[in-house]
Amino acid sequence: MAVFSAFLMKEDFEKTIIKLAKSYKISPLEWQDIAQELRIHLWLKEKSRLYHIKNYNNWAYILCRNKLKKLHRYYTQQKRDSRKVVSLDLLKQNGYEKEG
Repeated sequence: MAVFSAFLMKEDFEKTIIKLAKSYKISPLEWQDIAQELRIHLWLKEKSRLYHIKNYNNWAYILCRNKLKKLHRYYTQQKRDSRKVVSLDLLKQNGYEKEG
């Protein structure tokens, strides 16, 4: 009986996953991609949990919000462009040595 009720809670939370995925716009991802990322994240966290979850919906909502924040940070962070890196030797040649 407990397995069946946990299954129903997960199916009920699917609506929340879709709603969260459609409400957050992360530029290179479609809402289906975001929903899939959330499902995978929940599945992995559920497998690795060390304690009993009393309220699955609250636990899953918090995990999904944190995952959305991490996805947003990942896709909006400035990537370091290796073509723009300037060597220290080149700086010294141009007179940009640190004085002192």
